[in-house]
Amino acid sequence: MSPTNTIWPDHPAPKAVTAWVETLFSLLDSKDPSAPEKVAALYVEDAVVYGMAGKAVGTEAIVKARQNSWAHMDSRKHEVLRVYSSKNDFSDLLLIGRLSAKFKNGKEVTDDFIVRLVFQGDTGLNPKGSLYQIWADSAPWVKVIQGN
Repeated sequence: MSPTNTIWPDHPAPKAVTAWVETLFSLLDSKDPSAPEKVAALYVEDAVVYGMAGKAVGTEAIVKARQNSWAHMDSRKHEVLRVYSSKNDFSDLLLIGRLSAKFKNGKEVTDDFIVRLVFQGDTGLNPKGSLYQIWADSAPWVKVIQGN
């Protein structure tokens, strides 16, 4: 993820929040074997994470979901294009982004997504995600995975 291209609200976001977002999407694009645990560590223990593969509740489920995230892909790149905040402390965000992926079957997909991200804790010091919900059109992804 390239944070320099992301448009944030005029009201300055806490550095801890911008770093959290950058870290999350860098980890989501990483094949590092420790990435699933690092992703889970960004969240509170009972966080709810809705990904393209479904819902994961709690640290263990988030790790497991992330371990399976590379089953069909060779590479992927998330770009967060714009961030909106419904609260002055940036504890409730809406992100608009784009995901490009190359699959093991040689096909590629690029599509837009929207994420709602809710934090617990002091967003100025050490925010922890408590909710991650993604909305995206899954049809292109399913089609590619099925080889169509």
